[in-house]
Amino acid sequence: MIDLLRADGRMTAPALADRIGIGRATAYHRFDRLVDDGVIDGFTARVDPAAVGLTVAALVLINVRQGLWRDLREQLRALPGVEWLGVATGEFDFIALVRADSLAHLRDVALHELQQIEGVRAAETIVLLDEIDQRDRPIWAR
Repeated sequence: MIDLLRADGRMTAPALADRIGIGRATAYHRFDRLVDDGVIDGFTARVDPAAVGLTVAALVLINVRQGLWRDLREQLRALPGVEWLGVATGEFDFIALVRADSLAHLRDVALHELQQIEGVRAAETIVLLDEIDQRDRPIWAR
C-alpha cells in the first residue's frame, strides 16, 4: 500500500483495495492507521523542476565552524533554491540540493549567498548532469 501511494498519492482507498486484493473497509482501515501512526505524514504534488525553469541542479557540500551547525541550519535551508538539506558526518557538515534556473544563478548562491553566512568555512559544489528519480521504486527494494 505504501509503495502504491508513493507512486500515486491520489489513489483512492477502493483503488488501493483492488490493486492489493483486499476489501475496501480493510484498505480504509490500513490507510487510516498509516496516517495515525505517522508513516504517512502528508501528501504533496511532485513538480518537474525543469518544467518550471529550474534546469540546473547541484549538490553543495558545506563545512561550518565547529559547534555552529544548529545555529546555521535554518540559514542554510533559507538559501535561494535549496530543495533539500541534510546534516552529514565525515568531511562535510551539510549537504544541500540546490536548484537554479541557470549556472549564473547557481554561482550567485554558491559563491555569494552561501559565503555571506557567518560561520560557513568552505563549500564544494557538484553540478548534477542528470538525475534518476527512485520515488516510484518500491521502498523495500532499496
